[in-house]
Amino acid sequence: MRLVIREYLGMLKESEEFDALLPDLLLAMNLIPLSKAQIGVRQAGVDIAAVGNDEAGQITLWLFVVKCGDLGRRDWDSQQQSVRQSLDEVRDIYLRNNVAPEHAGLPVKIIVATTGGFKQDFEQNRAGYAATNESVGRTYEFWNGDRIAALIEEHLLNEYLLPDSARSQLRRTLALIGDPDYDLEHFYSLLKTILIFDAGKSTSKAKKVQEFLRALVTTSLALGIVCRWSAQEDNLRSAVIACERTLLWTWDTIRSLNLTKNKKISHGYVRLIDLYLRTSAEYFHKVQVHLHTRDALARYHRESALLTERVFEEIGFIATIGLCHLLWGVATKDKIRIEGAGIVAEALQAFLKTHRCSGSPCYDRHSIEISLGLLLLVFCNRGEHAKSWLKELTGRLMFAFVNGHWFPISTDSFDDLVAFEIDRNDVDMAKLKETSWMLPTVAQWAAALSEDQTYAHLVGLQLEVLKDTCFQIWYPDSTTDEFLYRGAAHFESGISEAPVKFPPTADEMRSNMKKLRTESPVKEPVESSARKAGLPWLDLIASRHFKTPLDPAFWQQLNMGQTQTTLTESRKPE
Repeated sequence: MRLVIREYLGMLKESEEFDALLPDLLLAMNLIPLSKAQIGVRQAGVDIAAVGNDEAGQITLWLFVVKCGDLGRRDWDSQQQSVRQSLDEVRDIYLRNNVAPEHAGLPVKIIVATTGGFKQDFEQNRAGYAATNESVGRTYEFWNGDRIAALIEEHLLNEYLLPDSARSQLRRTLALIGDPDYDLEHFYSLLKTILIFDAGKSTSKAKKVQEFLRALVTTSLALGIVCRWSAQEDNLRSAVIACERTLLWTWDTIRSLNLTKNKKISHGYVRLIDLYLRTSAEYFHKVQVHLHTRDALARYHRESALLTERVFEEIGFIATIGLCHLLWGVATKDKIRIEGAGIVAEALQAFLKTHRCSGSPCYDRHSIEISLGLLLLVFCNRGEHAKSWLKELTGRLMFAFVNGHWFPISTDSFDDLVAFEIDRNDVDMAKLKETSWMLPTVAQWAAALSEDQTYAHLVGLQLEVLKDTCFQIWYPDSTTDEFLYRGAAHFESGISEAPVKFPPTADEMRSNMKKLRTESPVKEPVESSARKAGLPWLDLIASRHFKTPLDPAFWQQLNMGQTQTTLTESRKPE
């Protein structure tokens, strides 16, 4: 395991990642951080300061100079941010002016910590500096990646937090992460080991919080290792999926333990959010050029069924990334992230044009991806492009159902899809169109976006071609929160409106949607725990990740002039 951690440290390309990890390590060592590293802020050479006992049990002031990668002679003394300059500032400025009165009499340890190693020419300089500047009550230490890996294994991944079985699961995950078809089963088992708590234990709430904080740190470290390994193996898609599952299961644990308002827990969870946003941005930058290239995915999937399935998966994937960045940007007032979401929306718009099968969904459940894509386009002020895609979808759906070929099948079975494509005589056609979530979803979208002619076409389709199909819409209820973040929630909770009968005109459909939001049992959008905490986008991740139908409130409120009400009430957890 130490070798795994050591390689992970070597993958940390940004100092911010190491800066975020080191305080967690210090806390696990019973050292209390007094400050954290800040980019662009003059700190008199010290990146992190902490107080705690040294090896001899004497309370000590620990001052850390944090670096990344291997350190050589050029890193020692060649520029303003070199190691020697930082150490001189610690000695001449920090120790004279920045030490709090209550720490003034403590012995001082000054430590240079890096994720890499020390080259031979660096070793000579640091040994000479330490010998010259050490004095009574002031010592110097130099921690390379091997030393830090050993400390992480001892204090963060010890047997109490990560038993041998979980360590084995992590190793198996890393061994298989390069395979695009790997389903991350070992990583999911690892998450369960870390996050599952026995609610029946009679532990105090303070102890429960402390235990979960340690679990959060371990989860963040394990996920960080998996993400870096995925990047190295050129499989960032699996890293994004691992981040999604971690966010969802971790939130489910926070919710079930009633810790959603705990500030320390929120801070730890934000660390996971940052890792997801960073990893998903890396994934988008990697695939962005392919989204603008005509039929780029066709080179990977020769079979039309596989290609169409993959295209809609990518639509949902990209739309979810864009929505999460947009809403987190709104919550944190991050204009760059909001602008980035606009770039994602532009790429999605291009993808819909470069991959024409984006107008021909093959599964009924692709209504989830369609709704996510439409939401991103509408929220990023690309409503006309959303309408254009909606009309394309409707036209193709009508052609497919009228001709009995290539319509979205209701069974969501790949075997049925292949049989349907090869020989329609071998499949039960009535079963394949027995129910439909998609058509009422598309019809409500058409009404909400004032595409009245498109809506009229769908009414005709229901009356003339799909008389025996049961149209239905699923709504979450007060129990959905217990299931939404751990699996497919619609099998265990919610209310289904069935059969859905389209009123003759789009105006009547809009009127019905307004009544639904004011007079029916689902008149108010169910406030999930994530929405209450200012994280509505977490529900969007959950819907796509576990294939749970999207809450219709997200598009029904567009019909009421509340273009972004439900979603943009997002805020950063306190």
